[in-house]
Amino acid sequence: MQNQLTTNYQSKSSLELFDKSIILTNISNQIRTILNLEIHSSLDSSNQYALTKYHGSLPFACLTEYQTAGRGRQGKSWISPYGSGICLSLKYRYQNLKLLTGLNIALVITVANSLYSLGISDIGIKWPNDILWHQHKLAGLLLESYCQANNYEIVYGIGINVKMPHSIKTIDQPWVDLSTILGNKTISRNKLAAILIDQCLQTLLNYPHQGLAPYQADWYKYDLSYGKPVSLKIANKSATYISGIAQGINQQGALLVKIGKNVITYTDAEVSLRL
Repeated sequence: MQNQLTTNYQSKSSLELFDKSIILTNISNQIRTILNLEIHSSLDSSNQYALTKYHGSLPFACLTEYQTAGRGRQGKSWISPYGSGICLSLKYRYQNLKLLTGLNIALVITVANSLYSLGISDIGIKWPNDILWHQHKLAGLLLESYCQANNYEIVYGIGINVKMPHSIKTIDQPWVDLSTILGNKTISRNKLAAILIDQCLQTLLNYPHQGLAPYQADWYKYDLSYGKPVSLKIANKSATYISGIAQGINQQGALLVKIGKNVITYTDAEVSLRL
């Protein structure tokens, strides 16, 4: 799925572009003093840039107005016309890979809580990292990691639809943006970016000390599949589908699915809700 040219959608004059000074002003002192922040007009992918091209000090946050090759889970594309959403990647480093168990779940809950605090109610999470509003996709999140010199560097990508042109024809699933949800209310992309950077970096800093436990209660508040029929497409097995009843997550953030009399654990699968 290829991103279309930005000029097909909107002119820059109608957009609130990212402003580094506004973003930093709205970030807590604790995070602002250690943060390295870059803002780009266009990148192939903010995650790819953070993973392979940024080699400065961490933590690092990268925002871009537009991605020519934005990506999500399972090799899917992420489409976001110029200045229409949040395209954010955060980079951090850990020395113990075992600490990362469940981190993706903690981060998606952090993003959901950030949106909820801004008045975005009726949102839910489709395991492991899609945020939906009334069964329409609002945000997608992608955690990637690699090992370098015995350190594990992770990059967390956050894509949120803020004010999308409704003429887009290339998104292959129901979607929604914050502008539609909020109606006459407005939300600043700069302030939203600041909240996401601040809250997600707080999670990244604290996770080695507290793990997933503080987030599990919130997971059940947002979980869209608990107790419902689901179909799972197993990663790397294109013809393999499994059906069962979702049973939430375990202490490591893996999906639990009841199949017959057994509850099976899945760590990498694509979930379809059978609503």
